[in-house]
Amino acid sequence: MVAMLATAFTACGTSGGGGERQVLVDYSPDDVATFVAADFPSKVTVKPGETLVFKQTWTGEPHTVTGGTTTSKSVRQISKWFTLFNGYTDLAQRNDEMVNPDGPSDATFPEFAAKLKAAKPAKDAEKVVATWRALRADYPELPDIDNPPDVPFNDVNDLIDRLSSGGDLLEATSDQSTVNQNVAQPCYLRSGAPPTDPTQACTSAQQRQPAFDGTQSFYNSGVLPYSGPRGNTFRMPIAKTAKPGAYFFYCAVHGPGQQVEVDVVKPTAKIASSSAQARDARKAAESAVAPLVRTFRDARDDGKISFEGHKLTGPFAGLPSDGSIHATVNEFIPRRIEAKAGDPITWKVVGNHTISFDVPAYLPILRFSPKEITYNPKVHGIAGGAPEVPPQDENDHGPQKFDAGTYDGTGFWSSGLMGADPYLEYTVRIAKPGTYAYACLVHPKMIGQIVVR
Repeated sequence: MVAMLATAFTACGTSGGGGERQVLVDYSPDDVATFVAADFPSKVTVKPGETLVFKQTWTGEPHTVTGGTTTSKSVRQISKWFTLFNGYTDLAQRNDEMVNPDGPSDATFPEFAAKLKAAKPAKDAEKVVATWRALRADYPELPDIDNPPDVPFNDVNDLIDRLSSGGDLLEATSDQSTVNQNVAQPCYLRSGAPPTDPTQACTSAQQRQPAFDGTQSFYNSGVLPYSGPRGNTFRMPIAKTAKPGAYFFYCAVHGPGQQVEVDVVKPTAKIASSSAQARDARKAAESAVAPLVRTFRDARDDGKISFEGHKLTGPFAGLPSDGSIHATVNEFIPRRIEAKAGDPITWKVVGNHTISFDVPAYLPILRFSPKEITYNPKVHGIAGGAPEVPPQDENDHGPQKFDAGTYDGTGFWSSGLMGADPYLEYTVRIAKPGTYAYACLVHPKMIGQIVVR
């Protein structure tokens, strides 16, 4: 009876003491492997004395929960930029004549403004315009959307890139090979900032987690370590002394696009139950991946997809996001390929993946030791004599092609982590008949089979 009462008390979550509320970090439905650089819900309400449980879906991608007074303002500001970007992206998908903000354009800023205001549905266009006006109050250098100066749109786009970069936010990783110990490892500071030297972690005392009271200058989980395929959790107790207010946290691996607003309310406030919040979070996650699931089914059933103006035919290694959120399908499609010995097999690689044969037991992308966290070289590096895919020219935004030659059918062979904008055509041949399992070493659910005759 005591246990039953305790469970009911936690689920209600209206007393302000001891309850738990869940935030989903990343998301993958049961029927298709996905990755989503987002937290669900994006806004969670909690009372002093309760605990936030950040539950990470294990997709192979690392995440952090990072906040504090030194970062919250920047994350809050960047959230406005994402409201603008996502709103404009949604409109552009429904209005072909709108200016594409992702590539070179000969449009002027007045043309951009006019097409935005004329977009349909009008209520959504007005929301984007209102967001622009609100941002201009924070950033006076942003040009007036109502009296647009006659300047090239690309100049304004470059300005937006600078203003929205979030350059003062710390990163846990960089250049797909370096782990910054000052952020990748846990760090909880009453005042000040983590070490400026990225090779230096916070002290052992600073890595001991206190309850969050809203006044800490830096409150950082560090990268959540792999603890099994069911995912990992980070528990953040909210201090009974926490002051009501909005506090912003972001993922220091995937950037401020993956953020959550934590609203601490008074203990006497009436808020939704934890179970109701959990249902809303699940609905938001399912809604976010719904376009990906549709793209996956198109690729699986028809062998074709449309992507950034390209009509692509499989096989595929990964599938793209719909553009409004950083998310991908992490699947080989089809999962079974038949080919003749020596014949070329070409994947359209969308995103960053490996194509690897005779893979070892699952290797997490990061390795944890008592003193440091490092990238696992077996995950990112080439192996078995596979040639290295050359880096893409930063000015080349067209599809890339690479011929990896022939896999002789024996031993561990891996392409290394690869990808291109908007996609890479990667070709390999298999010398001997047989059945070959292959996988992406970064995303553990991304597996396939090739039958060679």
